[in-house]
Amino acid sequence: MPTDFKILITGGTGSLGRALVKKIKKLGWQIVIYSRDEGKQAAYFGSDKSIKCVIGNVRDLNKLDTTFRIHKPDFVIHTAALKRIEDMEFYPDECVKTNILGSENVAVASLKNGVKKCILVSTDKACQPVNVYGSSKFMAERIFTNYDFNSTDTVFASVRYGNVIASRGSFIPLWVAAIEKGQTINVTSSEMTRFLFTLDDAVDTVLCTLETAVGGEVFIPRIDSYTLPRCIEAVSKILAKEIKVNMVGIRPGEKLHEDMLAKTELPFTFIVGGNNLLQVRPQYTSRVHQNFEKYEGPEFNSSLWVEKDVDKLVELIKKGLECS
Repeated sequence: MPTDFKILITGGTGSLGRALVKKIKKLGWQIVIYSRDEGKQAAYFGSDKSIKCVIGNVRDLNKLDTTFRIHKPDFVIHTAALKRIEDMEFYPDECVKTNILGSENVAVASLKNGVKKCILVSTDKACQPVNVYGSSKFMAERIFTNYDFNSTDTVFASVRYGNVIASRGSFIPLWVAAIEKGQTINVTSSEMTRFLFTLDDAVDTVLCTLETAVGGEVFIPRIDSYTLPRCIEAVSKILAKEIKVNMVGIRPGEKLHEDMLAKTELPFTFIVGGNNLLQVRPQYTSRVHQNFEKYEGPEFNSSLWVEKDVDKLVELIKKGLECS
């Protein structure tokens, strides 16, 4: 890609945003961070004069519009969201304001200001959602697909992925911190499975989506899932410590198994050439998509894609923690 692009990242002070900045700087692009957390902006980017920081909330369309008009980004990666599943069950109104209406605001500002591509960072929880957070992200995906349908210039697309090992709130770093203090770790269910990958892989997935998107798609990385007991075993190996476990049961809004690709999406799913990535095309579009091979595999439910090799998981977790 050329080196003279400008990219704006909403929620850019989060784990993914910071990792994206690190990778994008190597491309030589100009970077604008749009975030409501002025403390993190100062802590993470205050000494880097090459990065422009804007304090703002995605709930504020006027501020977004003004920011886009002033900075004129070529690309937008929309990572800003309220993400705590249990909290969103009790504050669905706040989730709607940020994750649904805020996402539409980002789409409106992108369309109005001639952004080339706008990518929504979604989640496996948006696929066949059972909680408020997942439902809000499902709606955000649909909003981006619809805005793409009504756009001739700006391309809108989404990318889903699973549990990023070193991201804020991810269970593995929480476990490690507790174990190193000699504390008992809380585990929801011995049957639970989760898709896992590293922050570096997440960044590569988002940037591949940015490069590949034609319009209206949802992109999904093909990654392994693991049972929680297997995760405990791997962390125990890494720390060389016995782990005390407290079974607490499934929390409000949680699934035993996560979905990343539903059965109903299989007829519209294709393999992105040369990448470990799937592309779910919109059911209504005027875009001409790539000549990719049709995906003929099963749906991506975490119970169907369990990797049992604990040593492989040990290496994945080590790599993930190193990325943080």
